[in-house]
Parts: sequence; C-alpha cells; structure tokens
Amino acid sequence: MKMFHRIPGFVLHCLLNVCVLNCSRVTLVNNGYRNIVIAINPNIQYNKKLIENVKEMMTEASNYLSKATMHQLYYSDVKIVLPATWALKSNVVQRPSTESYEKASVIIAEPYLKQGDTPYTLQYGGCGEKGRYIHFTPNFILNDKMTTIYCPKGRVFVHEWAHLRWGVFDEYNDAVPFYISDSETAEATRCSLSIRGKTAECKGSVCSSCTTDESTGLPNKQCQFFPEKNQRSSSSIMYLQGLPNVDKFCDNKTHNAEAPNMQNRMCNYRSTWDVISKSEDFRNISSPHTGSVEPTFTLLQAKDRVLCLVLDVSGSMGRVLRGDDSATQGDEIILLTDGIDHSMGNCFPEVEQSGAVIHTIALGPSAAEELEELSTMTGGLQFAATDDLSTNGLIDSFTGLISGSGDSSQQSIQLESSGTSIGSNRWLNGTVVIDKTIGNDTFFVVNWESVIPTMSVCDPNGNIYNNAYFKIDQSAKSARLMIKGTAQSGTWFYSILNGGGNQVITIIVTSRAADAQVPPIKVNGYISRKDSTSPMIFYVEVSHGFLPVLNAIVTAIIERPNDPPIQLKLSDDGLGADIVKNDGVYSKYFIDFRGKGRYSVKVRVLGIEGTTSVTFRRGGQALCLPGYVENGNIEVNPLKSDISEEDLHNELGDFTRVQAGGSISLPSATPLINFPPSTITDLLATIVKNKIKLEWTAPGGNYDKGSASRYEMRMSDKLLQLRDHFFRALLINTTTIYPQPYGSKETVMIYSEHPNMQNGAAIYFAVRAYDKSNLTSKLSNIARASFFEPLSKSKWWICENQKMWFPILIVVIGCLIVGITVYIVCQKKKKWAPESVPL
Repeated sequence: MKMFHRIPGFVLHCLLNVCVLNCSRVTLVNNGYRNIVIAINPNIQYNKKLIENVKEMMTEASNYLSKATMHQLYYSDVKIVLPATWALKSNVVQRPSTESYEKASVIIAEPYLKQGDTPYTLQYGGCGEKGRYIHFTPNFILNDKMTTIYCPKGRVFVHEWAHLRWGVFDEYNDAVPFYISDSETAEATRCSLSIRGKTAECKGSVCSSCTTDESTGLPNKQCQFFPEKNQRSSSSIMYLQGLPNVDKFCDNKTHNAEAPNMQNRMCNYRSTWDVISKSEDFRNISSPHTGSVEPTFTLLQAKDRVLCLVLDVSGSMGRVLRGDDSATQGDEIILLTDGIDHSMGNCFPEVEQSGAVIHTIALGPSAAEELEELSTMTGGLQFAATDDLSTNGLIDSFTGLISGSGDSSQQSIQLESSGTSIGSNRWLNGTVVIDKTIGNDTFFVVNWESVIPTMSVCDPNGNIYNNAYFKIDQSAKSARLMIKGTAQSGTWFYSILNGGGNQVITIIVTSRAADAQVPPIKVNGYISRKDSTSPMIFYVEVSHGFLPVLNAIVTAIIERPNDPPIQLKLSDDGLGADIVKNDGVYSKYFIDFRGKGRYSVKVRVLGIEGTTSVTFRRGGQALCLPGYVENGNIEVNPLKSDISEEDLHNELGDFTRVQAGGSISLPSATPLINFPPSTITDLLATIVKNKIKLEWTAPGGNYDKGSASRYEMRMSDKLLQLRDHFFRALLINTTTIYPQPYGSKETVMIYSEHPNMQNGAAIYFAVRAYDKSNLTSKLSNIARASFFEPLSKSKWWICENQKMWFPILIVVIGCLIVGITVYIVCQKKKKWAPESVPL
C-alpha cells in the first residue's frame, strides 16, 4: 500500500481517539439495503439453527418491509459475523474486512441478569436521527414460542429497524397506557385509534371488567388493553406490528396526535410515516422496486487481530500485513502523519480495495481534512495529537483501541489517567477504585520526563508496593506495576514523590474483568455534530452488561486548540441535549468553539455506593402483547414475563472509569455562532383548585448556558393548533416572569377562565423561550390539563364552600321563578287568543 508523506522528527505527546456516533456502514443501492451486519457475541456457543433462523427472520423482514414501504425498500445484502471460536470449514465463511461486532447494526447476545428477551434498539439522538444498534437475544431467535409473545420475528425486526434507521419512536406507552381524549373518553395509548379491543383486569386466565380511578377518570393501574386479533386497521407497525392485518406505519390520516407516547413527544406530534418518508433514504428513491426482495447472505468469521503501526513512509507495510496469511482484508493500520499532502485523495481507491481498517493520527494543527476521511471510509478511529504531556492522551488512545470481538472479559478497562507538572520534592497523590466487576490484569503505569520518582501504591488491606515492585524502563522513562491474580476490590491509594527538578509525571491504571461471566462496568463516549451551524453534543453511555447505569457523575474534559481545557458535567435527566431520562446515556451540548483545529475529549465517570445503580432498559422496544381478543373472548398471553426493579441486585458500589471520548475537527471558516435557547421538554400542567399550575425546567440563553431573556406561552383547546399555528393561539401574559438560569425550576399559576373549562374538558399549553437577540427555541412539548372532577368531589366542594353555595342557590331559585312566571303568562295567552289564530 502506498504511503503519503515522510514524517519529520517529532515528539509524540497526546493522542485522543474519535468514536463516530453511528458506526453502521449500511448503504442503500437500487432500493435495497446493503452491508447490514448482524454479529453474534463470541460467548455464544455454536448453533447451526441460530444462523438458519437469522436468515429466516431477515427474509421475512424483507418482504414485510417491502409491503410497509409500498415496495420502495427491502433488505438486499446481509452479512453475519460469527465468533472466531466456532469451528467452520473455510469454504463456508469469508474473512471480514471492516465488519466487526462493535460496529454491527444488529447484535445477538445473552441478556445480563434478568433483563429478559425483549428486543430493543439503543437510540441516542432525537427524531429522525439514527440509532446505535439493535439487540436480540439467542432465545428470541431460537425459541419459536417467542412468536406468541412478540409476534413474527421478521415483523419485530422491521419495528426495530424503524428505530435504528429512521429515528422514529414507539406509539405505545407502558407508563401511561390510558389517557382522556378530546372527546372526553378514556382511550388506550395507541396508533391508530381504529385499533379495536377490550379493557380488562386479568389474573392468570381469569379476567374482569376494569375499575376506574375516580381522581383521574382513567382505568386503574391493573387494567390492560387487549386488541382484537383480527383488525380492520392496517396501522401501525410502531404500535402492534404483530397483529395479522397491521402492515403499515401511521400516516397523517391515521396518526393519533393525542396519544401520550414517545413518537408524539420526540417528533413534535408528527406521524411515523411522515418522519420516515422524509428521510434521506426516500429522497434517493426514484421508483418502486419490482424484482425479488429476498436478501443474499454472507457468513464472516474473524481471525487473529493484526495491527500495523506506521511511523514513517515504508513500502514494507504491505509485507507486514500480509505476513500472517498473504492478505490485508480485515487487518488494521495505525497511521501517524502530519497530513500535509493534498494528493492524499489519489490513494483512496486503493485503500478501499485493500479491505484494511485504517486508524489515523493527525499530528499538529495543519493536518489535512482528508486524513479523517481516510479513517471514515475504512471504519477506523480518528486521533488528534497535541503537545500537552500531562493529559496522558497517547495511552488513553491506545487503550481505546480495544478488540472489536465483543468479548468484554478480554478488554482492558481504564480506571485512572492523570498527570501534572510537579516541582522538586512535591507529591502526586490520588485514589483508584477497583470495583467488584474488575480486578484481573491490573496495572499501574507511571511515566516521567527526566528523573525516576519515588512510587508507592497501597491496597485496601494496607499492603505497600514501592519502587522495588515496579518494572522500571529508564530509557522509556516508564515504570509498570502488575498486581498478581485478582486485585482486591476497594479503594487503592497511590503517592508519587518527585525527587528531581520540575517535571511532568503521569499515572495510568487499567484492569480487566474479574469474572468472564460478569461483564465489567463500561463507558463508551461519542461526539455528534449535524453541520457547521449546529453545536457539538457529547454522549457517554455507562452500562453494566446491557443494563443502563444511573446516577453516575460523568465529566467531559475538552482539549481546545487555542485555549485551556474546560470541563463539562453531563446529565441523564432528559433535558437539554439529553433525549431520554434514566437510560444510562449522559449528554451535554458544547458550544465554546474557539477557532479552527481539533477538539478532543476525555471522559471521567465516578460511581458512588448507595447512589449509583442499574435499571432495565426501556424504550425502543417491540411491544409485548398481554394477549388478544378473539370471538369476544380474551386470550391472555401465558408466556409474558413480568420483571420488576426488585428483581435486580442493582447496587454497584464505588467505581471509576476514564476513557478518551473522541475528537472533531473544525475548519478555518467556522464562524462564531449565537445559538438559541434549548427546547423545553418537560412542561407540565396540573389543576390546583380553580387554577392551573404550569411547571418546566428553565432553558439557557445559548442552548443550556446562561438564561433565556423571556418566555412566550400560549394555550388552546386544540392540540394541533399549538403545533401548527402557535401564534394564533391564546397568549398568556408572561411579562412578570423573569427566566432563571438553565436547570432551575419555573412555576406559573394561571386562573382557569377559559370558556371551555367545564368538567371533562382539556386545555393545551406550549411555550417558547427567547434570548437577548430574539432567537427563539423550538416549541416545547405540549402539556395538557384535563378538568375531571368526580361527582362525589363536586358535592363536597359545594358543601364546603358556603360562600359559593348561597349565590348558586339564589340563581337557581331566580330561574325557577322566571320559569313559572313565563308559564303562567303563556297559559293566559292561550286562553285569550282566538282559536283560529295560531300562537
């Protein structure tokens, strides 16, 4: 392979890797999706039927997708990545090139703890943004009884594909299964409303009529909606894809905008088909597909990993890569270059044909933009280099180059990465937590500039490891301490004394899983940016197995090209950049751009015993049918598993993690941007006596920084008027409201003087925030206040409020007197009027 430029002498100090938010390399060619990668976790034992069932699922899914999209799309090419441990003949499998478990669109892996077999899609972004991956369990693929629970597997795949590819959301809501509609009736949360069924409370196979909660007018929590098996409606796939007649997405004619589901919340009450049909995929389709929709399948099997580190122009690189099996396909190159070669693009065709994965390292501020394109086209990682020794970026980055096999027990976990410039006879002290999920292959690595420091590490039992226990390499100016066996869980202390002149000293601590059957707590960092006018968004996923980790302290340290590093605290509260609360994905906007260059991120995660915990993954899941109605009878699903939070041993204890979270390059033409306030997503309206209480979290003036300048709030008795014609809705006076800083709680009380505020009516509210430049946020979520007052409560209210009782009584008596008087007068007129003259 041709190299681009000879690298001059340099000191390599700091490297930080980039993780692309959507690692999938799926393409759309002639109406067919190609390069769909389905990867099987290496811990799954060989099972021929697993491969066969995957093929059956994808064939069924392709036919279902074609029908659902009116013959515009289908699955054309599917690659199945098999574990390296499976003994298969060489003529049956091929070698992967850029395909791997870590970058697969679909993974098949065992659940952790009692998560169950519910398929789901991990989504980081908002409406219309691609997801990370689809997760199926082997039991879901192999057990035909799962069809009873989730319905045909191919249909489930299309449901999850809509999450992954088009960024739409579920049209059911387990947390809010019923709501009061504008017609003042209780409805099941669904799309479309024409899906028929019965509500019932069932214990086992015995069902009874639902009772009603008098305070809300809704069915009680035990009540469930059982759809009829045979429906007239054909939508929607994002509600119940398993019903026999359902083969369409809800469109603008069938969409239920009132339903309190994630699709309405995330996509501004747009139908799923409206989002899907306006995606990039459909912009590239000129006509329907008329040929076969049966996909082709390729079996891939990984081999031993080959990494080639290229520090200079070398024609021998290709001979190194081919040394194992005379091929470069699937091999990996780490390319270090300053990138000052504008003819680099001439080599791109050769790079693509090689099948190798190239991880690039940009050295210095003048590295060409084509360098990132090189790693992008091959599915590699991107690195940026600075000259700050104390950031430990070099080791951070190579720790990030983990194996892509999916075997978490073999992956190195970084626990600590810190450093500083220390004066003579000064100390670098700190603590590291070895949590119960790790402990094997634990290393403490210390680096220095000139003089060997005095090093000391103390374990939780008080055992001391001094310089004599370290393996010291004076030429490399590095010392390494390896803890034998499984390191004791608990807090470890380190102390490093600088005995020489002023120098930079750094320490790195890494470990591996303590038990191959217990996955370690993992951290994955990503950077997203839509275009040059959008903010960066940092995402950090913290997980234990596939379970989200909640209430961790997540901090991002951003290295900027022309300014000191800054720190940002990321949140999992469903506000600002964070899409879903308590999903284990912590997010934050970054808008402090300071000119051109590469911005690099390091992530620190801290777990605290008694606070940090795990939970079930919710959202992005195919709905599990509780049962169905056939011939008027409810058939309860006997296999549906009900798993509660109590089933989880969710205490994690203390833990620490450090990881390189990515880098992104800004061109010289990047202007300074004034961003609008972030969108309000938690507006809530509740009835308090004769008033309406409105609550929300304050946005910032620039997304989630500072405070807004003013609010504009409007109300209507029609939900879609607020969405489509916000400025025509009734304006609420907010001139006395002074916006607080981002994250503060805002509360407003308004009097219920709207003409439609009788019992059973609903009023909708929405708000926008403005900054000092009059830039406006997007419209908030639409909050609803329902005026439901039980009869018993109405009687109590009249009796207790004596001041209201007398006026009402007087009005009633007055009306009776007027009525009687009119009646008497009419009777007299009848008596006096001639019989021939009609009244």
